[in-house]
Amino acid sequence: MNAKLLISTVTALFISACSNSHDTNNIQPALLTEVTPSVLQELGDAIVKLKGGSTPTLAIDVFTHTPQLLLSYGQSAVKNTAGMSYTELSALPISAFELQLREKQCVLYYPKTTQFIVLQYSRCIAYESED
Repeated sequence: MNAKLLISTVTALFISACSNSHDTNNIQPALLTEVTPSVLQELGDAIVKLKGGSTPTLAIDVFTHTPQLLLSYGQSAVKNTAGMSYTELSALPISAFELQLREKQCVLYYPKTTQFIVLQYSRCIAYESED
């Protein structure tokens, strides 16, 4: 009886592992082929939907060189020994996003929640690492 249960459990785990590995094969880091005002608006809206908060200001070349985007919010004014203020980057809250190709669709992925949004106006190509 225990052998049947063990075989059933191992088989279920094997099938689950195979189906999960199949899903990740269709996910690739991506780059934008062009950045237009409508693409910037769509990305900003997607970031707000995924993370909340206000729409960030994005660079005109966002996601054209790297599939990752790191956003920091606010300022952390820290005084040094001379009494002058400076911003300490490690004290700023940072959010990471990744542009991906999933099933031939361009998506913005938010690793913190493992959620993504399909982008309608953005066109992506697979990112080829220069390593």
